[in-house]
Amino acid sequence: MNIREATEQVEGAIRAYLAKDAHGLPLVPDQMQRPLILMGPPGIGKTAIVAQVAERLGINFVSYSITHHTRQSALGLPYIDDDTFSGKSYKVSRYTMSEIIAATHDAIEATGVAEGILFLDEVNCASETLAPAMLQFLQYKTFGQHRLPLGWIIVCAGNPPEYNRAARDFDPAMMDRMKRMDIEPDLNVWMDYAVAHGMHPSITTYLTNKPKNFYKVRAAVSGARIVTARGWEDLSRMLIAYEQEGLDINYSLVSQYLQDKEIAEDFSLYYELFAKYQDDYKVGEILAGNQGHAIERRARMAPFDERIALVNLLLDAVADEVHDVDATEQALRSVRGKLAAEKDELAGFDGAAAIERMAGRAREALQESLAKGSASAATQRALSEESALLENLRAAVAQWAGQGGSKTGVANAFEAVRVPFNEATRSLMTRVSDASTHLDAALYFLDRCYGDGQEMLVFASHLAVDPVFMRFVSAHGSESFVTHSQALMFHERGLDLLREVDELENL
Repeated sequence: MNIREATEQVEGAIRAYLAKDAHGLPLVPDQMQRPLILMGPPGIGKTAIVAQVAERLGINFVSYSITHHTRQSALGLPYIDDDTFSGKSYKVSRYTMSEIIAATHDAIEATGVAEGILFLDEVNCASETLAPAMLQFLQYKTFGQHRLPLGWIIVCAGNPPEYNRAARDFDPAMMDRMKRMDIEPDLNVWMDYAVAHGMHPSITTYLTNKPKNFYKVRAAVSGARIVTARGWEDLSRMLIAYEQEGLDINYSLVSQYLQDKEIAEDFSLYYELFAKYQDDYKVGEILAGNQGHAIERRARMAPFDERIALVNLLLDAVADEVHDVDATEQALRSVRGKLAAEKDELAGFDGAAAIERMAGRAREALQESLAKGSASAATQRALSEESALLENLRAAVAQWAGQGGSKTGVANAFEAVRVPFNEATRSLMTRVSDASTHLDAALYFLDRCYGDGQEMLVFASHLAVDPVFMRFVSAHGSESFVTHSQALMFHERGLDLLREVDELENL
């Protein structure tokens, strides 16, 4: 199966394991909740999909790589204890709590959420001394005397032996107690993910033209030659950062992530060509509707690879703007709810302290999300927007209080935040309008240049499977996108995805 199908299977299993009957009892009894094991080559996103499922379901996520553990760190350290049996005293061997089990209890204490996923990576690479304890844990959810908390589900990942020398196959009796999913790289699925997550457009364009270079893990005389989905995504982040800082992007950088000499050289040369496209096609002018006849003429006459580069430049610009707007919209909605919940306290004598606490909690939530590293980029972006907004509101209340509070004509801290909050809302509406205008301009340009050809197909199809974009269209409308996507038969699929996301958020 591909990574999208695996995500659906993982999420379905977790939801089923957490489901309760009318008496509050698990529909799938704890002893029948088979651990999930995702088997597949390295770097295709096994860890990421499990973390994203945990985030969507609002449960804890604790991750460990088994190769980093010994029997002692996983099982716990032995110690001598005193106990009495049948009236006689004995010295008894006990074990301290496993570091892994303790981490799940720490997560429960930190979040107040009882349920979670314990993710064990490279599980079939456990050392020979740890393997028996691991098999016991996967079967009975216990390390020594200590059990995984109720409501926690074990999800494992492993590499087949052909990709990892330390890997070994589980015996048939063990596999019969696990829920196995075999995952293979799939460029088409990854491309949808790439556009929705802001992958550098040079990468999406290159892989559209050279799909065989998406994934390679092979042995060579000079060492392993590795190109993975993880490598492309990590390289994308570096390209974006290097461009922002004005640093030179060359083969030396690319080869650190694409560890295959031929592919690294090929992409390095292509990036130089793509950078020229980026300079030649004024995407900002196209989105503003001011591109002029020369750019339109060049776009019509361009070879296929240049056309796809242009499409991906437009996709990147439109999707990034919509995702930015969505993050602000999510933040405003969250802050509005918090202000409403705290209205009485904000309107009271100590309203300034209330807004200070709200801003402090938002900062802590953002820092915790960054420290954990498992939250999606979209979640972190929304938390950052919320923290910045609350900080602005806190500053407005501090200014109001410094000017004498009620002497300014503003009765309380709740009233003091109205003006900056309403300004932020009006600013958002302007940005929504701008994003809609830019989307219409991109569609108009592509329509004039290519009609409903393959270029429009690539543009509309990638947007239609981006839940954030479809949420934007559903909330604010886009007649031009609906018209083109219906002509290409993608609109309904996009709305289906949106409904699935809404159902998950409303659980």
